[in-house]
Amino acid sequence: MPLLVAPDATAGPISRRDLLGLAAGSAALLTLSACGSGGQAPAGATRTVDGASGPVEIPVSPQRVAATDFYTTYALLDVGFTVVATAEATVGGVLPGLQSAYDVLPKVGKPQELSYEAIVAQRPDLILGTMVPGLAEDLPERLGAVAPTLLFAAGGAPGTWQERAVRAADAVGRGAEAEALRGRYEQRAREIGERHRDLLGRIRIGLVRGGPPGTALVDLPQSWSGVVLGAIGARLPAVAEGRPGASERMSYEEIGVLDDCDVLLHLADTRGGVDGNTTRMLQAPTFRALRAVRAGNLHPLPNYYVSHYGQGLAVLDELDRILTGTA
Repeated sequence: MPLLVAPDATAGPISRRDLLGLAAGSAALLTLSACGSGGQAPAGATRTVDGASGPVEIPVSPQRVAATDFYTTYALLDVGFTVVATAEATVGGVLPGLQSAYDVLPKVGKPQELSYEAIVAQRPDLILGTMVPGLAEDLPERLGAVAPTLLFAAGGAPGTWQERAVRAADAVGRGAEAEALRGRYEQRAREIGERHRDLLGRIRIGLVRGGPPGTALVDLPQSWSGVVLGAIGARLPAVAEGRPGASERMSYEEIGVLDDCDVLLHLADTRGGVDGNTTRMLQAPTFRALRAVRAGNLHPLPNYYVSHYGQGLAVLDELDRILTGTA
């Protein structure tokens, strides 16, 4: 399972119109299903699912799900299921097509600072999310006394968001929808990779964001967007190739290692906003001297912190646009 807290799907061609259709379809499903998944199973039916701390018995057809993180909420919205409460979004922003659905949900604190009372007040029949580092040690047990509590392990690298999205959807009876969405994503990635195959074979693309003053973070193959670049067959800079984990920290003086990049993509939120650390990095003389920057091949990458398939599709669309405009 990926950790996304504030850091140190088979079908035809998918377009931005398709992504908007996905959001609209999800909204329609949310309206039809209210806060549940249809209730086809006998009342009280349960099944066992493995969580971070072992097997958990959960409802076969949960109706009132409280999410202890925000990326679980997004993944469920992608497949037409709305939770009754969610942790607050703390990084990266909300995909615009899901913003209104997110806004009206009761909030139960931040992923690492959950309010037990706020969760209990929503009368959940399933509590679903991630065992994030820093979560109060006794909270999962306390929540488990209120409702079945299924917390997945936080993954070693954020690029595991795909597995987590499917597992979260399966927990609420939407596994088939999640697999279909995964098929759309993979088909779209194959199409982009094939269309730009010659170009992708000639260039390197770097993912970079600002760190604390004087530092930058180069993101690696198993990072949020790194796995999306990998899905289209893109090559990362030599400093990132084959490295485990999320990112490699370096000083501004060391950033010249990115001079082998033909295209650089920097952190931006879902609406294109750039944080202060990244803005400062973009203004650094050593960064501005990089070959890709001087050639005009520096681009913001909205949805940089990919955490669900809706965002993955949005990043694929953006990569297609950028590659189409790259000589």
